[in-house]
Amino acid sequence: MRRNFISSLLLVSLMAAFIAAFNAKVVESKILKKGLVIYYSFDKDTVKKGEVKDLSGNGNDGVLKTKNLEVVKGKVKEGMEFPGTAIDYIAVKNHHYKAADIEGITLAAWIKVSTRSMIASWDRSEFFRFTAGDDQLGNMTYIAFDTCCGIHDWHGKTKVTDGKWHHVLALFDGKARKKKIYVDGKLDAETDAPHAKMGKAITRYGFIGIGSEAGAFDGGTGPTGFPFNGIMDEFVLYDRGLTEKECKEIYEAKGFKDIAPAGKLSLTWGEVKASR
Repeated sequence: MRRNFISSLLLVSLMAAFIAAFNAKVVESKILKKGLVIYYSFDKDTVKKGEVKDLSGNGNDGVLKTKNLEVVKGKVKEGMEFPGTAIDYIAVKNHHYKAADIEGITLAAWIKVSTRSMIASWDRSEFFRFTAGDDQLGNMTYIAFDTCCGIHDWHGKTKVTDGKWHHVLALFDGKARKKKIYVDGKLDAETDAPHAKMGKAITRYGFIGIGSEAGAFDGGTGPTGFPFNGIMDEFVLYDRGLTEKECKEIYEAKGFKDIAPAGKLSLTWGEVKASR
């Protein structure tokens, strides 16, 4: 009887410790919802009727421009494969910029490419673009984060166009006047930003996989010379520059997970990788 009691007590204690640790992780990870603007997981259950659902809850769904874009095995569950032509990209609904008032921004994604590829653009010469390789500074292999205004073309130091999975992240922090690039969870490059606020008094909508010159949703594209060619997964955009700790958390995370405490649905960044 005594042995059974001790065993039951031990089991209850272990369960309590597990729940406490789990809750602590959930509370800590909720910080990454702050400032979230767009989240495309590219999982197959989020891609329906020619659109990819924005899991941030902001309604910034993406329209797949052709049927050539395919859901395939990604880094985290499924990802989106782009064939690398100028007609195969995603037009972002709703989210646009129209003033020189961006005080902070972060973009990140898992990518697997073997050639220069456009990841996301809201127009380099008006707001920003995020690329693997570039058409500026002779860069064919590094992450580039080109911003405006004035135009500031800049890139990292680590080759990412090697056909392997890489987690890539770029951020702008206007208060600190800094731009940073992270590759696979580590700071790759850092530079002073020439502006405290990014942008111009002009409307620009965005694309995933091609350059933007769009003054309206699904408007003009450009440049079109290096569309995304490979697999993309877990694309996110924040309206603030993330901290170093948060950049690492995004790299280590497996995606968003719905958790329902007290009967309420909460969108949480979770399922931290146990191994790589």
